[in-house]
Amino acid sequence: MNCGELELPAGFRFHPTDDELVTHYLCRKCASQPISVPVIAEIDLYKFDPWQLPDLAAYGEKEWYFFSPRDRKYPNGSRPNRAAGTGYWKATGADKPIGKPKPVGIKKALVFYAGKAPRGVKTNWIMHEYRLANVDRSAGKRNNNLRLDDWVLCRIYNKKGTLEKHYATDNHSSEMEMETKPEITQYAAAPPVRPPSAAVPHHVMNDVFHFDTSESVPTIHTDSSPEQEVESDHKRNDFPFNYLDSFQNDDFTPQAQYYSDYQLSSFQDMFM
Repeated sequence: MNCGELELPAGFRFHPTDDELVTHYLCRKCASQPISVPVIAEIDLYKFDPWQLPDLAAYGEKEWYFFSPRDRKYPNGSRPNRAAGTGYWKATGADKPIGKPKPVGIKKALVFYAGKAPRGVKTNWIMHEYRLANVDRSAGKRNNNLRLDDWVLCRIYNKKGTLEKHYATDNHSSEMEMETKPEITQYAAAPPVRPPSAAVPHHVMNDVFHFDTSESVPTIHTDSSPEQEVESDHKRNDFPFNYLDSFQNDDFTPQAQYYSDYQLSSFQDMFM
């Protein structure tokens, strides 16, 4: 900073309002009128990265002011060229008119992105750009078709209050001191329990399920159930009565009924 070259009174602070910046500085600069105290430097702001600008400012501690020309992106268009240094400035929010009842200037807020558009990395460097309102900026009115404004007034600051530097890399990332939020880890859900697939070996399945071809209904055999099998056989022997005996000589009951009841006897014995 070049504060030592300025003869400023003790306790001097430069904190102008938006109206003061436009009326007492920008309008006078565009009209080629002198400014009493040259606290605003004249540079081509779009040739530098924002962290290089504090060393080029005439005055400032946490915010710095510059007069800068502004060029158009295309010779026949009115869109400004926002490329600057190793990145670019991107507009954010709506424009704010300055001055009442008739606007004298327009204020625009921009954020600096490190890297190439549109994959740049957002930084904490902010710029407030002030331009004159009601100015004919058509390309046919100027000898230099790329010049959009001879002078705009810019306020530069870092919202963290630091002079952090950002260096873009080839993988669209940026080596810088970024503000990151803690990540909230989520517990992964336990995998669902799946039934045994068809690829289970045959000998393993036989240890669990045993099918006897002599019986019409499969019986489950396990290593822990021999006593239950013996007990069930004992229960069947305790009841010698056969519920078909009383119907063997019944002339009124069809023989097919006997056959049907006999087929179901195996199921009935299992559930007794």
